[in-house]
Amino acid sequence: MAAFSSDEQRCIEQQIYELSSVCPTPPDRIRNVYELDRCDQWINANGLSKVCLQFPDNLLCDSPDVLLSLRNSSGAQCFILGDTSYGSCCVDEVSAEHVQADGIIHFGHACLSLTIRLPVLYIFQSKPLDVQNLMNAISARFEDCNSSLLVIYDVAYSHKIADVDKALTLKFPNAVSARPTLSNSAKEQYNCLGSSFTLPDKSILENYNVLYIGHDGRTFTNYLLELAACKLFRYDPEETQSCVQPADGKISKFLMKRLHLVERVKDARTLGILIGTLGVEGYLDAVDRVKLLAKKTGKKTYIFAVGRPNIPKLANFPEVDVFVLIACPENSLFDWKEFYQPVVSIYEVELACNSAREWSSKYVIDFRQLLSGGGDHVELSDTPEDTLDVSLITGKVRNIDLSSSVNDSEERSVAARADLAVCVSTGSQFLSNRSWQGLEQSLGQTPVELASVGRIGVASSYQSEPLQRKLE
Repeated sequence: MAAFSSDEQRCIEQQIYELSSVCPTPPDRIRNVYELDRCDQWINANGLSKVCLQFPDNLLCDSPDVLLSLRNSSGAQCFILGDTSYGSCCVDEVSAEHVQADGIIHFGHACLSLTIRLPVLYIFQSKPLDVQNLMNAISARFEDCNSSLLVIYDVAYSHKIADVDKALTLKFPNAVSARPTLSNSAKEQYNCLGSSFTLPDKSILENYNVLYIGHDGRTFTNYLLELAACKLFRYDPEETQSCVQPADGKISKFLMKRLHLVERVKDARTLGILIGTLGVEGYLDAVDRVKLLAKKTGKKTYIFAVGRPNIPKLANFPEVDVFVLIACPENSLFDWKEFYQPVVSIYEVELACNSAREWSSKYVIDFRQLLSGGGDHVELSDTPEDTLDVSLITGKVRNIDLSSSVNDSEERSVAARADLAVCVSTGSQFLSNRSWQGLEQSLGQTPVELASVGRIGVASSYQSEPLQRKLE
């Protein structure tokens, strides 16, 4: 059984490893590494006076030098955003608004999700890429020079796109490169998870071999799912012996786990909508979509905003059967194995509650594609849902309670039970039966007392303690 606390040993080891692997940038290289001349031009072009600088944890050691240099060169008032409310890949507009900032410069890896409130400049952490080694690896894997090849880059290698394109066109005339760009903002034929590209006329995406340049992480997993119909390969420049490796055998096992979560959503009576972002465009529309799906299948919904989810936070709500995480594409796939309740994405809720949507090998990561106007949006079926279904997990018959889907125009009455507890939903019933229901203010019931002097000294030897007890 999991404990209601973090594993202190694992936390300490992780901090030591991260700190030991971070090397501060020399002061004379700060302006080049962080492209501060480009930052100055952006600040002056937009007439910004207050700018927030957002850093991931591994770049915080350079944040004071970046701030001082940028403040002296641009003249703008700068603030450092270090501890982001959610993922470091997302722009933290909420924290920036606390100081009335009129712009944000985001450093390091980014998911490139569209923001809502403030202008944003992205400065990626550029990593070295040997173009000749890359071409040798591609030639060794794809012997046919006429192969249809689509190259997708991690944002850390976007500065090398022009060099790679020049080398590719000499040997692979049918190769296409994707450009990192803001999701849904480029007028390209395809826009997938922050990468936009256009294929030649009469070309089919499924016929392309997709090569991802970057490490095996969340971003690569998302491309695996979004481009499941294509054959994917990966090239990691940071590996000792870099080569083009196929990415086979990962999708089927993942989809089996997610299909299990679809059944958990079908079994659930109460869904907790977990807010995992406050800056990605359309997150409120996603909340409304989940509420609509839950209402159609007779499920209760509650909205939670707890910052970064962890075991102690979510364990405070045992009345919730399944949590639905609304976050950017890189934070949507949550590892819930140690949690008391599963944490699913909106796509699982769509598969469980929308009978008009069919199961396919493609997994939709970006929740905006599921909303109205998105490429994977499916309207709800007008036919009534079957009220009886068999659970593939428990083997029991599920009864969909559609009586909870009450029309907003209908009048509702609240009745008091004999124990004076008012019951309006599943969550309130659970709360009324708990022995502890949280802190109570008890306004007007606590007598007012004057403040008195407390203990003086240190915890091991207060001055008010007897001498004999101190000696013991």
